Parts: sequence; C-alpha cells; structure tokens
Amino acid sequence: MRKTFQIRHFLIGEIYRAGTSSVKLPSVRELARRFSVAPCTVSAVTAELIRDGWLRSRPGLGIFTNPEKIADDAEAGLIGVLNGDGCLYYFNRDVFDSFTAIGRHILSRKFNFRNILLDSSDPDEMVKEISQQPLRGLIWNAGTVVVSEEIAIRLKRSGLPLVADCPHWDRVDVVCSDYSVLGNSWADCFRKNPSKRPLFYLPEWHCLQLMPWIPKELVDIVHPGQESPAKKYDIIVTDAAHHRQIQALQPSAEVFDWNVHRGIHWVPDYRSIADGLMDRLLRLMKYDDERKFIEKTFIQLKESR
Repeated sequence: MRKTFQIRHFLIGEIYRAGTSSVKLPSVRELARRFSVAPCTVSAVTAELIRDGWLRSRPGLGIFTNPEKIADDAEAGLIGVLNGDGCLYYFNRDVFDSFTAIGRHILSRKFNFRNILLDSSDPDEMVKEISQQPLRGLIWNAGTVVVSEEIAIRLKRSGLPLVADCPHWDRVDVVCSDYSVLGNSWADCFRKNPSKRPLFYLPEWHCLQLMPWIPKELVDIVHPGQESPAKKYDIIVTDAAHHRQIQALQPSAEVFDWNVHRGIHWVPDYRSIADGLMDRLLRLMKYDDERKFIEKTFIQLKESR
C-alpha cells in the first residue's frame, strides 16, 4: 500500500477513534518519522484532508479532527470486513458475492463498513494492523483462503467482537454454509458403493469444508499440485479446475463435480450467511458494550471511595 494511503487511513482512523471530540493529531514531523517519509508527504496528505473537511487546522495549535464530518458515522459505528487473508489481489465471483451480501446486511442495520486491506500476511503484523483500526466489530469472510485460527483468537482476546465464515474454526464465533448436507450426501454415496474405491481430488479448503461430515475411512484424499494418485480409483470427486487433469490420469474412473450430487447443484446461500454473521456480531457487540459499561461503573465506584 502506498505511504500516502497508509497515512490517510491512519488519520481517518484517528478521526473515528476521537468520535464526537475534536482531538489534536501528532505533528507533521512525528507522523513523518512514524511512516518513514519526508514531512512534505505528510503535509500533502493533511492538506487534502483539511480541504475535504476531515481535519481542521488551528494556527499556532496544530491540526485537529473534525467530529462534524463523521457525526452520523460515529453514532452508527464502523464494521470491518476482512476477505481471505486481507491481502487478496482480486475478488473472484464467490468472494464478491459473499462480500456484497455482507455489506448490504451491515448497511441495512444502520452501520457503515470498511473493506480491510492488510500490508502483510505475517500473523503478528496482521493482528497489529487490524487492532489499530477504529472498529466496533469485525466480520472475517475467510472464503477459500486457509488462514490460521490463532490470528482470530488473538483478536478476540484483545476485546474485538469478531465472527467468521470459516467452518474449520471452532474457538471463535463461526457462521458458515451448510456443508453438512453435501458432506453427508457424499458419505451416503460411498457407503452404498462399498466395492468401489473413492477419491477426493480436491484443494485443501474443499476438504476442510466437507470432511467433518465424512468418516475418513470412507474416502482417500489427494490435493492437486501436491501429489498424484498412487492407486486406481473407481469414483473420483473433484472441482471444475481439475476435472480434465484427473480424467486423463484415471481414465477408467467415474469423475464427479464436488458440489453437484443427486442432480442438485449446491451453492452457498450468501444472503443467509451474511444475515447470520451480522446477527451474531450484533449480539457480541451488545455484550461488549455491557461489559465496558460494567467495568467503567466499577472503576468509578472504586475511585469514589
């Protein structure tokens, strides 16, 4: 991400954090040191934000946030949406459909949202970057990207209300597609054909979604690009991208698309998932607000004694 964008995002984040108060920002020299740029670069960004009404310059005092600019936004609150690992170079159709469904549901609940783009996929840097965002809550739209749950756990422990669409996570709040229907359907198919040897020739993320519903002894698993099937198989379940490849490797096998079974083309219901994600996040945010109120009241009582 360009340095000017980083500075702009940081300053707008400070405006949201300040809320209805007008808060003095770090000096131009401090910001230049923080982002390792020349002071003139910082001055260009602050001048643009002043011109757009985000900041106010007070001669002799410094630059301050303008609470009037985000009066409505601050009251609504800002929800972050993290797609994949936060470093996606582009959106495919699935990510776009799920992201737009989530965005519509956030706006329908009178919140604003921000698509979070990260500079690094290093876990420590990811946690740091997300924690610095002025968010009321975070929806992690993991999609097809396999991401360590430890990152989400650290964010949850920091006090950030967080929900995710990631079925192989089990230590944070998860709302996801009903893969159980499809997984159980394939399990029934394999049980009814015990004489036929089945194989899942699928990328890792597909298997993570389906295998919780299929006993491991029923099917072998090979991930494309990592290895080639060493045995001969009678039934092979794969995705569209690897259909021809596996057909050439195993010409005598019956090859099926992983998400088409018994005449039903199974696709995620993005609207239902988005609605479930937002409902769960609202409950977590309400709990977080109540917790903060109790802590604040306790501190006030302690100080009054």
